[in-house]
Amino acid sequence: MNNSKNESSGKDYNYWRSLKELNNNPEAFDQKANEFMKGVTDDFEISGMSPVSRRKFLALLSASVAFAASSCTNYHSHGEIIPYNKKPEEVTPGIPNLYASTCTGCSNACGILIKTREGRPIKVDGNPDHPVNKGKICAIGQASVINLYDPNRLKTPVAISQEGNSSINWKTVDEGMIAELEKASSSGKQIAIISGRISSPSEKMVLDNFIAKYPTARVYSYELFENGVRNAAWNRSYAPGSFPLIQWDQAKVIVSLEGDFLANEGHAIENIQMFSKGRDGFLNKDFNRLYVVEATMTPTGMAADYRLRLKPDRQLDFVLSLMNEIGERTKSSIKAPSGTSSLKDFVKNENMLAGTVEHLVQDLIDNRGSAIVYAGSLLPEDVHVAVNALNEMLGNTRLYRTDQAEVLQIPFAQKQDLENLVGEMNKGNVQVIIHYDTNPIFDLPQDYGYADALKKVPFSIAMLEQENETSALCRYALPISHDFESWGDFNTRMGIFSLRQPVIYPLYSTRQKEAILLSWASGDSKFYKDTVYHDFIMNNWEKGLFASAKSPLDFRTFWLTALENGVVVLPENAPAPAGFKAASLSEIKPPSKAGRYTLYLKGNYSIGDGRYANNGFLQELPHPVTKVVWDNYAFISPKTAEEFGLEMNDMVEVKVGSRKQEFPVFIQPGTADGAVVVELGYGRRKAGEVGTGTGVNANILMSKDAPVTPFIYNDAQIRKASGAYKLVTTQEQHTIEDTRAKDAHKRRGIIREGTVDEYKKNPGFLEKEEREKISMNKNPEYLGVKWAMGIDLNKCVGCNACVTACDIENNVPVVGKEQVDKGRIMHWFRVDRYYSGTAEDPVSYTQPMLCQHCDTAPCENVCPVAATTHSPDGLNQMVYNRCVGTRYCSNNCPYKVRRFNFFNFRDHFADGYYLQEPVEMVYNPEVTVRSRGVMEKCTFCVQRIMQARENAIEENRELKGSDVQTACQQACPSEAIVFGDANDPDSIISKFRAHNLGYHVLVDLNTRPNITYLAKLRNIHPEV
Repeated sequence: MNNSKNESSGKDYNYWRSLKELNNNPEAFDQKANEFMKGVTDDFEISGMSPVSRRKFLALLSASVAFAASSCTNYHSHGEIIPYNKKPEEVTPGIPNLYASTCTGCSNACGILIKTREGRPIKVDGNPDHPVNKGKICAIGQASVINLYDPNRLKTPVAISQEGNSSINWKTVDEGMIAELEKASSSGKQIAIISGRISSPSEKMVLDNFIAKYPTARVYSYELFENGVRNAAWNRSYAPGSFPLIQWDQAKVIVSLEGDFLANEGHAIENIQMFSKGRDGFLNKDFNRLYVVEATMTPTGMAADYRLRLKPDRQLDFVLSLMNEIGERTKSSIKAPSGTSSLKDFVKNENMLAGTVEHLVQDLIDNRGSAIVYAGSLLPEDVHVAVNALNEMLGNTRLYRTDQAEVLQIPFAQKQDLENLVGEMNKGNVQVIIHYDTNPIFDLPQDYGYADALKKVPFSIAMLEQENETSALCRYALPISHDFESWGDFNTRMGIFSLRQPVIYPLYSTRQKEAILLSWASGDSKFYKDTVYHDFIMNNWEKGLFASAKSPLDFRTFWLTALENGVVVLPENAPAPAGFKAASLSEIKPPSKAGRYTLYLKGNYSIGDGRYANNGFLQELPHPVTKVVWDNYAFISPKTAEEFGLEMNDMVEVKVGSRKQEFPVFIQPGTADGAVVVELGYGRRKAGEVGTGTGVNANILMSKDAPVTPFIYNDAQIRKASGAYKLVTTQEQHTIEDTRAKDAHKRRGIIREGTVDEYKKNPGFLEKEEREKISMNKNPEYLGVKWAMGIDLNKCVGCNACVTACDIENNVPVVGKEQVDKGRIMHWFRVDRYYSGTAEDPVSYTQPMLCQHCDTAPCENVCPVAATTHSPDGLNQMVYNRCVGTRYCSNNCPYKVRRFNFFNFRDHFADGYYLQEPVEMVYNPEVTVRSRGVMEKCTFCVQRIMQARENAIEENRELKGSDVQTACQQACPSEAIVFGDANDPDSIISKFRAHNLGYHVLVDLNTRPNITYLAKLRNIHPEV
């Protein structure tokens, strides 16, 4: 815990990382005072090291040769693919190729560049030419390359029976399926296709063709966290259509109501990019002001200037009382429904911070037309209607982007549609059901009765990459190709069309799901060929998009250009703005009577709805708030924990109606009293070797007849259960030892902050460390390029894209929950989270922390074998083949950023799961794969620096700092990270280092770090 006093404001700041620190628990300080956590240096059994036998090595070697051969297969027979910005005739060994494509990790369809080496996809980054994500991609997109090489992928078609599963060939599947489809169609029995969101116009046409061939077919599209309430509310408030996008960069005041728009709601990458434009500490523009009202701490809440706690079932009353108050002050013609409580009474009853609410109201009034109120997608439809009315009242609709509304190719199935489907299945009226890469048995509320109804369908199919809970109950499981093996097109925004192209030949006997349907729709079991969907898309584009584009190019040139760029943008006319329907307010139903405790179910930031549960890189990515890995849990407030006698890692039973489940407890600062928040997607029974059994299944608490929404239950009951469960969090690991001085934070300057008002009045308020530094050694001189990094804490939202990008780029291994618990996580890059204030209403901070590449690095002079050295261009280097594992360097590093390989973790984790074929194909050949007994850390992506230097030599020019982007910098959606030459006075990094807000961490140690942070500014009112 850091006790600090800001000299200019006179305010005392109390910084803490956990409740243990806040409560002065001796265990927290003992942990920081000791270099290694308990267990990290324990003796380990030789038998636990899982050595690779000669036989296993030879098997892996032969398999890698076979897979490498398949990856370099000539693609011209499967449809022509075009590299991004260059067109080599053949793959050149040692030279990477980039291919523009589209990510389908979520429904946003971001543009990506896939980096391949010798035909192997090894890295994913954003496509800078894409107008939506503009060169950035989230952690899920970064880790998608791991899914391609997942050893648990389904490799051949499988027939499933009680006697056991057996592999079959595609010919048998096609013949049997076409016969069943024709039988169902001729008899009038339904053919049900259960799909996720359809974002592709060509895929929609495939489904249309399928229905034309088999008229009894019907598509049921659903996504667990996309329930369409925002669009439904827009239709009620204005006119049919999609909710418009928001110009976050134009908003001076943002009020987010349970809307985590900077993390996992909407197009988070685009939202972060726009939001961060109003948070640029370097340019010193006027900051936007963010208010967040939510049940528990989220990344958006951590970025807020003001944050209020409120249970989600109380959001409707809060919005209506806001309307009441603002309507009275502004004399608006739009009125809140009669019976709405006053804002003053609501604030008092909910024990909210009255001063903060008053600022919120006044800021909305003072910034009419340049503010926005935003409701989360998991809130009830009535809340969205009320928010639409509030924005209309304030004139905030001018921030809507109607020129780029979202496009939904096929409407989502509603509750009644799914109930009718299950009813028809139970009656025997559904002959064939096709699960089109979906998992409804895990996703849907159990009271639909889908699992039991599925058993009554004669012919059931699951198309999927990996077996799941639904495929286990189907007759056939059919393997589909990964995105990187597939063709596709996408249109999720008006006028924006993107393409997906395969960059590797299918590793297994898989087919594209669209091609499977096209083959069956032909009625000919011999129709299928590898290019069937490629040809279909090209034909569709030639007749449709190409004609609309009115391009002067011939179609082939137009198509190849689109493949090279990855995206085509066409102008579209924005729909005329519709008038607000005041009558929609009268349709708002009074909230159901609230109980004392509310269960709130929400999505996880890494594994989504559970579809990425088998990706160890995402499972081991620390939660952006709690820093817990490999688990979900029940967030509760300190007060609720005290009420039930609960402590961290205790078990709590949550009951809703007749459904109940037990969860480990995580006491989360900033959680609303009486709220129990649990993330979905965990506890899967059939998710592969990595994902099966990880966490607790909270989906079983969902109900289709929920009193508020399927995600909010205001009639929950909780009680302390027996037993305990160890949650592993990385936040209290690798902590900077700061207990030796009373005012450690002030002296050491780990987190530095102020307010926008302070900065405007006194740009030099941040007191710099000016003490004379005495050294026995001469300071090194850097005559050429000197590499350095800058991080703007005002822009960082803790999204973790940087962490995953670093992991994939630098071959960082997954170690597993048990090893993380011992402090052996191998991440080179971490995002620390700090709090200040009280546990009830804390203020949050995020700080990326990595090797500081110090000019006088304390790790260098203690290494007995010179394995850690200093380069002429300012890098703190690791020479792996010299390292003998003394760990002196780690002990002497004040930033705690060095990682030691206690095992060969690729072999040790999950019995060598990530050493199986074909995982070795994902490794970046430019980065050494480290072995047991070796220390490692951030290298500033030295492999990229070396490549840039070689390019400069070939081009006969000097190397420039702007030639290099580190992996973390390239991934950061907020552009909080800059990198370059500190010796170039015109470089962005030089300007960072000279900035008024610039500071270095632990500058008192005279380590002379080369990472400059810009201090955090809060845009709060001066009197607060």
